[in-house]
Amino acid sequence: MISRRIGYRGFTLIEVLIAMLVLSMVMFIGSLSFSTFSQRWQKDMGRFTQEVANAKNLILLQKSLNGMSNYIVKDSEDEPVYFFKGNEKYLMFVTNNPIFNTEGQALIRLSVSMSADGKERLNYEESPFEGAPLLRLTSLPKANYSQILLVDNNIRFNYYGWEKQKDRADFYEGEPVKLKWIQEYFSEKIGMLPYAVNISWGTNEPVIFPVANDNAYQLLYTHEKSTDA
Repeated sequence: MISRRIGYRGFTLIEVLIAMLVLSMVMFIGSLSFSTFSQRWQKDMGRFTQEVANAKNLILLQKSLNGMSNYIVKDSEDEPVYFFKGNEKYLMFVTNNPIFNTEGQALIRLSVSMSADGKERLNYEESPFEGAPLLRLTSLPKANYSQILLVDNNIRFNYYGWEKQKDRADFYEGEPVKLKWIQEYFSEKIGMLPYAVNISWGTNEPVIFPVANDNAYQLLYTHEKSTDA
């Protein structure tokens, strides 16, 4: 009889309350852990998605920069000059490999502007020539296509080349003058394209894009020397 009574004995109210309290704590801790994990997962996925988009856009940008043309236009004094303009926040050049217009050449504008969330964004603008080539430095076509390539902090450009035309001339004359990374580069003043373009943003390592260069000045100098000899 004693064992039968013990077997049918139920839980007291206090035991039920304690069990519910323990179960509630377990559920709360589990829910908090899942919420923390979920937020971190979404943040990591958002960062990963952004990095994938950045990588894709940098590949497209590399395509345009690798197709940069030694394009010649007339300046304000009607003199022929190479077309390339660049500083830390702005870059213009002509490419044979535009992103949107797959046929023919196009004028590319890269500019840095501030977005609504306080970050900087790298804007890509493309102006295809469509049978009407760019002839003058003072009359540039309007952009037909645009896209945001990058959103981050402290987006900037640098250029590897000659700081001024005299440095280039002195180098070919045998003077100990070296190429430099500089913050602005204008081909109408230097007479040739830079050798490389560097883009940096945030805390990322800089990405360097080599630029095809015709070395026209070097060929001219070599020809003059051989003629004099």
